Amino acid sequence: MTRNTFFPALFCTAMFCPAVLFAQGIGKPEITNIPGGLFVKWSAPVDVAAVQVSRNLSGPIEIMFDVPDVDFITNIIDRRTPIRNRPEMITALADYWIVRGKPERAIPLYEEGLKQPNLEDGRALVFQNNLAMLYSRTLGEHSKGLDIIDEALQTRRDNVVLLDTKGLIHLNAGNPAEAVPVLERAVVLSCELPIYCMHLAYALHQESRFGRSREFFDKVRDKLTDAAPNMTKENKEMFDYLQLALPPVDSQ
Repeated sequence: MTRNTFFPALFCTAMFCPAVLFAQGIGKPEITNIPGGLFVKWSAPVDVAAVQVSRNLSGPIEIMFDVPDVDFITNIIDRRTPIRNRPEMITALADYWIVRGKPERAIPLYEEGLKQPNLEDGRALVFQNNLAMLYSRTLGEHSKGLDIIDEALQTRRDNVVLLDTKGLIHLNAGNPAEAVPVLERAVVLSCELPIYCMHLAYALHQESRFGRSREFFDKVRDKLTDAAPNMTKENKEMFDYLQLALPPVDSQ
């Protein structure tokens, strides 16, 4: 049977009594790990009804059925262990929602994580960087994204990742002129790492500085071609754009 993906807004909370999810299984389900939770799969088709989860769980639970339109995800958070006190869970859950195509659900997770006292600096950097990009790319709140990045840069002035993200937020906001100097700094500090060169080439092209754009893109074109199958969706779109806009000289 085919499996369709459907994500209704369903939330339960596991506290002192078992949680109830909306499904009925035949026999015991197969339970395996997924990022931040469990993957529950029945070996036989089931009807919509109810199944009892007999223990407290933390993280998302994915229930998979061999009938159309009944796949769903629900969060079950044990209130006795606040998620904001568990940065590793925040990271796992945020990654989970981003991969599942619901990046907006990672935003409150990162915000909760940043409230944690004595948060390890490397983890805080990831939370700030990702939160800034999500505000810009997912919600279109570019100013908010820039505020978060600028705050992160106050104590990490030459952090290449943060500089690159700041440049990309300027691009998202339609301001390539603001993006170029920031991305130039990232390229210098990264010793011309290919992905940063591509971001700079794209910003320069958006500013109609085609010669400079080609200069940076040609430096890394071959390396990026090999890496293209593993790029994020956004980077792949940028790469494809530059490939069309700036074809190799010998192909013209």
